[in-house]
Formats: sequence, structure tokens, C-alpha cells
Amino acid sequence: MTTGAIEILRWAGVLGIVGFLSGFIGPMVLAPGANQGPLLGTLITGPGGALLGAILGAVVALLGIPRPVASRSLYAVATIGAVVILFFCIPAPSFRAEIVDGEIRRCVLPESLREATVNRLNEVAAGRPALKQPVRWDEAFDRALAQRRGVVIEVQVFRRSRLYENQAAWNQGTLAVRPWMAATGTSSYFTSYRGPDCAIYPDGTRVLFMTTGHVSIWPPSYIGEMLQLKVAVPPPANVVRLLSDLK
Repeated sequence: MTTGAIEILRWAGVLGIVGFLSGFIGPMVLAPGANQGPLLGTLITGPGGALLGAILGAVVALLGIPRPVASRSLYAVATIGAVVILFFCIPAPSFRAEIVDGEIRRCVLPESLREATVNRLNEVAAGRPALKQPVRWDEAFDRALAQRRGVVIEVQVFRRSRLYENQAAWNQGTLAVRPWMAATGTSSYFTSYRGPDCAIYPDGTRVLFMTTGHVSIWPPSYIGEMLQLKVAVPPPANVVRLLSDLK
């Protein structure tokens, strides 16, 4: 076997093993709840490291780099590769909610939006594949509202933040908030945290809340989804404390 072939095999073997071990063990240690698990090392970083090693080994052999220099370079590349793989194994924080600081401009009852909402739902249903169980959207709207009574508030938004839950092994489950971002314009939300009466949400009231829910689910199952509105809920005390640290 020629010296060049030996160098190619050496680089491919070392970087392949480092890539495999980093991608195999890294997710299990750094992100035990992640779904990629050891597949990262088996399918991606192991074969990828071997391929990269073969290419670099061929370059080293072609350039005739002395063995001691080539060995130091190999160890440096392997170390850098392991660090990079482990870094990307760390799971990113998971988004949990948007936080809104603003002022109520208007409040209306969902009943006033019933006709427009039911018409829109019927139009959307007509353009989609038929549901296994057909829905009378006027009745569904009334049932959803009876299950969760509330109001629709229009809010002048002054600033927004975002709440995340950390997923790494050493801080899993802890919460973090992003810095406030200035905002302009108004947004509407469904809410019931003070009750289902607009008198409890007078115009000009300063509000701080989190938004939950989805606006594009089909078929919608609760009143916020039917209205295509996020739901405003008061932030818990631990989130308020995090927000106070931003000031």
C-alpha cells in the first residue's frame, strides 16, 4: 500500500470515528429528549467525517506534507470537528409564547362577530376536502362560545417580547425571555382572564399578557381558533420576574 493511500485511510478513519462518536454520543448527552438520537452519528457525521477525511488525506499526500505536521493537523481538525458537532447537538430553546405590553383600545363581545365568522368558516369549508363528520359552523360557534366565554379586545401594542423554554440537558425546563422590541399598530385577541364582560376591560387600560393558541388550524375546535385570534392570558409570576429584569 502506498504512502498516499495510508494517509487517506488514516485521515478518513480518524475523522470518521470522531464524527461518529460525536454525533452518536452528543445528542444522547446534550439533548436526551431530542428525536435525532444516535442517528446523527450513524447517518450523517460519521460518513461525512470519513468522506472529509479521505479528501483531506488525499490533499496532504498530494502536497507531500511531512508526517509530524500532518499528524498535528489531523488532531486539530478532529478536535475542531468534534466541537462543531457537539455545538450543533445542543438543542435550541423552544418558543412558548409572545408577550405583549399595550393598551386596550376597544372591546367587543364575540357574539357581534358571529355572522362574519360563520360565513368565513363556511367559505373555507367549501374550498377544502369534506370532513368525515360535516360541521354546522353556526352551531359549532355557539357551542365553542358556551364552553369558553370571553371578549375580543383590540390592543394598541407598545412592545413585544418572546418567551422560550430551554431544552439543553443542563437547563432543561427553565424559561428565558428575549429583550423587549418596540412595536406599533393594533392587534386583536380573545381573552377571558378578567371575565366575559367588556365593562371589565375599559378603553385605555394598560395590559401585559402572553398569547397562546393557533390561528390557522383546520378544522378549528375552540372559539379563539374560530375567530382566528390568539388568546391573551396573564403571565405567571416567574415570567413577570424575568420581564422585570429586562427593565
